[in-house]
Amino acid sequence: LALQPGTVTVVMGPSGSGKSTLARVLLGVWSAQAGAVWWGERPMDAWSHDELGAVVGYLPQDVELFDGTIAENIARLGEVDSEQVIAAAKAAGLHEALLRFPKGYDTSVGLAGGMLSGGQRQRLGLARAIYGQPKLIVLDEPNANLDDVGETALLQAVAQMKAWGSAVMVISHRTGVLKVADNVAVMRDGQIALSGPRDLVLKALADANTAAASANKTA
Repeated sequence: LALQPGTVTVVMGPSGSGKSTLARVLLGVWSAQAGAVWWGERPMDAWSHDELGAVVGYLPQDVELFDGTIAENIARLGEVDSEQVIAAAKAAGLHEALLRFPKGYDTSVGLAGGMLSGGQRQRLGLARAIYGQPKLIVLDEPNANLDDVGETALLQAVAQMKAWGSAVMVISHRTGVLKVADNVAVMRDGQIALSGPRDLVLKALADANTAAASANKTA
C-alpha cells in the first residue's frame, strides 16, 4: 500500500479485519510484526517522534480531548497559532459553532469534553488532526458520529486536505466518503486483499458479489 501526496485512500473492510491496526502501524503508534513502513526514502524507525509529530495528523475512533480550551486542543497543547487554529476549525466545519460559545475558542472543553456533543467532539478531533496542514492525515471512522450536514462538511474537509497536498487515509464503513476517494484498499483477516484506483476496486467488488450471488443460486 502506497499513500501519495495529494491523494485520498479509503480503507474498507469488516470489523476486526485490521483497519485500525494498519492506521496505528502506519503512524508508528504500534510496531509492525512483519514488513516495514517507509516514509519517503527512510524507514519509520529512522524518524524521531518529534519529527513525525510535526508532519502527521491522526483522528482515532475514540476522540480524547485534553484538559484545556478549544484552541489549546486544536493546537495539540503546543503554542497556539490563532490563524492556523481558526483555519483548522473552518476546514472541519466547526468555526461557526464555536463562535456561538460564550468564550468562543477560549471555552474550556470540560471534563473529557463533556460539554460538547458527540458530533462536536468528532469535529474538534478532526480540526486537531489537520492543524498545521500535516503531510499525512489518517482518519479512523471520522463520520461515525456525524449527521448528514456533518458528513458533507467532512467530505469538504477531506477535499481541502487533498488540495493542500496531504496524503490522506480514511477508514470508514460508510460509503459516502468514496465520493472523494482516489484509491480504495479492502482489508480481510489482517491483510490488504485488494487495492488500487477507486473505480477499478469498486468494479472488482461488484463483480465478486455478482459471481457469489450466481453461485448461491445454482448451489
